[in-house]
Amino acid sequence: MSPARAAGGARAASVAINDGGTTKTLPGGAVLHLAPGTKIEMARTLKLQLGPGSGDTVTQVVNLVSGRVDVDIPLAPRSRTPRTAVLIQAPRKASCVAKGGHSIAIADADRAIFAAVDGDMLAASGNDWKPLPSGLVRTFVGREPTPLEHPVPGVPSVNVSRPLLLSLGDSAPGANVQVGGVAQAEHYELSVWRLAEKGRELARHVDARGAASDIGSLPPGQYEVTARAVDSSGIFGKESAPHSLRVVGAELPAGARFENGAILLGQHGRVKLIGADGLEASYGASAHFVRAPGTVGLSRGDSTVVRLREPGTTDEVKVGLEPRALHADVQISPKSARWPADKLDVSVKLFDARGQAVSDSVKVKATVLVDVQPVEVSWTRSGNVLSAQIPAATGRGPWVVRVEVTDEFGDPAGRDFLEVAGADSGRISRR
Repeated sequence: MSPARAAGGARAASVAINDGGTTKTLPGGAVLHLAPGTKIEMARTLKLQLGPGSGDTVTQVVNLVSGRVDVDIPLAPRSRTPRTAVLIQAPRKASCVAKGGHSIAIADADRAIFAAVDGDMLAASGNDWKPLPSGLVRTFVGREPTPLEHPVPGVPSVNVSRPLLLSLGDSAPGANVQVGGVAQAEHYELSVWRLAEKGRELARHVDARGAASDIGSLPPGQYEVTARAVDSSGIFGKESAPHSLRVVGAELPAGARFENGAILLGQHGRVKLIGADGLEASYGASAHFVRAPGTVGLSRGDSTVVRLREPGTTDEVKVGLEPRALHADVQISPKSARWPADKLDVSVKLFDARGQAVSDSVKVKATVLVDVQPVEVSWTRSGNVLSAQIPAATGRGPWVVRVEVTDEFGDPAGRDFLEVAGADSGRISRR
């Protein structure tokens, strides 16, 4: 039985399905992807002869009331008879049969569009069935039996401007992708795939409507980017070859932090590299590269730069490692003080190993002692500056006032002391 003979009786057992934006797997393995708002009716299954000399093929029948249906059918090995097929009947007696690969059917107010993106089809207005080879789009306008025909959009050119990115702290750079080269493209659809142990997983889709598109920041890992051109009717062509993209991140040990473009580490701290498997590494200005290690640290306790690249390439990302050392500049004033007449002001300025002011997120501990007794004071902090006032002690004096600052791990950062005279002492207090 030919598709033409089947068309008249295919609507007998139809069931309305209005759930647009869904995926439906049919008996036999064909998969329908329904665009949002699409309306179809499923009719009873038929057995059709889809080519000269071929056997009957079990064919699912879909009445496309309106909207868009994408059909995926696994391509059969070299055989004259497809394993399964899908007959799609659109309004105004336009029909198509998807026999394998990826096919598209669109029905709107005055058109029926059938596209054989990857795999052959049959298409007809009324009973005039003709082959629709892979790579062609056939459009029936109104009841005009003569269709319009043009190729599906071609395969676009794709370039990932920076295929190796570094994501540390709050800096998660977006990858920039250039895509183009297809004249009939209205826009391009970029697909970002994450390479996982279980295979390739779709991370996101991005519509590209200019020469370059930012696909956004991504967590550390290995990715591939593909693109396909989409014309004004929504018909897309074949997907481009995948282009590699890798994002390298880091897992910091306790006490380490990322500041001003570098990772601040304790003397024996190690940074675990994330997403760096298979990369090459070098250190400082060395031209010698080795397989990237799983963790990196300071070079004999000093600053270093780890450079990473894909084997066989010259594009690099750099990981700066700095000692976590905290320096506290402690000042107690006035330098000539007597108690109880004077109150002492303490100022503590905090800097990192490079002499740059640390952020107010860096924790420190400041201790005040008068002689050997700890004294509680109220500290205020603004950025990298701690301030406090030390009240006068009781007694005759003199006293030695000490201020000691340590980092959050107890390592010394800075100190100062001042000798304070009593009221009846003839001595002038000095450091």
